[in-house]
Amino acid sequence: MNTPARRSRTKLGTVVVLTACLLMALLASCSSGSKQGTASDPSASPSPSAGNSNAGGSATPGVKTAITVAVQSQPGVEDRKTNQFTKMLEAKFNVDMKFVELPADINEAKTKLALMVSSGTALPDIVNIPLDEVTAYDYASKGVFVKLDDYYKDPAVAVNYNSIVDPDKSFIYNNLKLADGSVYALPNYVALNWNEGSYRAWINSDWLEKLKLQMPATTDDLYNVLKAFAEKDPNGNGKKDEIGMVGSKNGWGQNPMVYLMNSFIYANPDKGYLNVEGGKVVASFIRPEWKQGLEYMNKLVKDGLLSPLSFTQDSNQLKALVNVEGGMAGITTSGSYSLYTPAILHNKMALLAPVKGPGGKAFTPYNPTLPSRMWFITKDSKNPKLAFQIGDYMLNQDVSKISRYGEKGVDWSDDPAITAQYVGDFEVSHGIKTGIAILNPKFWGNPQNKNWQDINPAYRPLALSRISSSTKRGETDPNASPNFQPDFMNMYVPGFPKEVIPRLSYTADELKKIANSKTAIDSYVTDTAVAFITGNMPLSQWDKYLSELNKMGLDSYLATAQAAYDRTK
Repeated sequence: MNTPARRSRTKLGTVVVLTACLLMALLASCSSGSKQGTASDPSASPSPSAGNSNAGGSATPGVKTAITVAVQSQPGVEDRKTNQFTKMLEAKFNVDMKFVELPADINEAKTKLALMVSSGTALPDIVNIPLDEVTAYDYASKGVFVKLDDYYKDPAVAVNYNSIVDPDKSFIYNNLKLADGSVYALPNYVALNWNEGSYRAWINSDWLEKLKLQMPATTDDLYNVLKAFAEKDPNGNGKKDEIGMVGSKNGWGQNPMVYLMNSFIYANPDKGYLNVEGGKVVASFIRPEWKQGLEYMNKLVKDGLLSPLSFTQDSNQLKALVNVEGGMAGITTSGSYSLYTPAILHNKMALLAPVKGPGGKAFTPYNPTLPSRMWFITKDSKNPKLAFQIGDYMLNQDVSKISRYGEKGVDWSDDPAITAQYVGDFEVSHGIKTGIAILNPKFWGNPQNKNWQDINPAYRPLALSRISSSTKRGETDPNASPNFQPDFMNMYVPGFPKEVIPRLSYTADELKKIANSKTAIDSYVTDTAVAFITGNMPLSQWDKYLSELNKMGLDSYLATAQAAYDRTK
């Protein structure tokens, strides 16, 4: 940083330099203490218990403690120094926040941070960018970031974290841990059910109606519906060109194998098809039920009901296929309904519930929302406790609403007299009334100077994510997409397993130990599943398949995964 003191270093002797530095620091502190924020102060919205009003800060009247924060550049934040969110934090903790801007691109930001660390210069007090587990652990193991466990465990310091109730409280803490078992960051945790179960299927309800068919509820029902779709010309063009079921190899939630396999056994590709049963990590892909699922899908392909294009085409090709006028596919798999054009979506497609297999069960692959790690406190922080308390304050739910929705009373309101005028997605289906009225729907995604666009610690639990609404009672939007959330809650959420692998944090030694076997096993399982389904590998080779997995080191891989899972408890 090109400070006046550093510029003077070339002109003055050592004693003069030190004297000048001390004088300038004192003047700067006094000057910063006299500055008044010009933006309106939103800090009145949090309750008095939202944070410790005497938490840290300068004990000298009129003098503010300087806190430096490294952040990603955000074009949507007009001026971070005069930002209302910044001013709220400064007023609350009697601090003067200074910012070190890193590039907006996360990879470039990480590169810039690496250069700062390697240069040996003093680091900012706080690094407020979301870092992946490998990067965070690398810095933590080198002593760049300080451990925060003791702060978390002190209710007088972590006021707002300790106000979170279980299971969220323990879930957040356990999933912030790095491989050494310690926590080095504060969380941004915003639960969203819709994104937690993305392996969904959609059915052409127009075709069901034309053929007088019921929604399939079992794998046998599904076979019969697909057969009718493929053979009875539901698109009415006189050609046998209908596809029963289709997906893609790379789109979000678009692999039909995942939806279908979960009628036989819990199978989550995002966890390498590993699962937990009674606290033990197990591999779904070696179970007899996995073989049953492969046999069922192989029959669908043989009978022309499941398109093998699902395993070769990309998401764009799938989109072109399913949006043909009149319809080309009866069932498609996709995490997002943006796969369909508005005309197809509004007039034809309905969410299809997971169908039950021979065992009478239907599962939903569950990827619980995990806390993002941010607000790392560095080894060069002069007041790490204060730095932690500022981050903890943002976990207060009222402050977290500001960090997402903007200025209270202007951009959003939780006044019951106002929220009663709005109807939310879950009111009709679940009786959950609107708790947050979005007064300014255009706030999010546009340049503003009221918050940091939620790139900061925050806590908004699942219940909070279901109660916001920008739709007034009696108003309709003809361009709005159908609301599939209630159907998803009723159809898919009950299939979430009670035990789940949220995140596996491997140590460096563990990664070295399993790197080759994990990569080989993951690829082999995926490739052979497709080969079995499409008939390129006969299911008579099932025993050979199991033998190959053992040769690849499956037992060692599972033992290492077990050790990593045990650390998350």
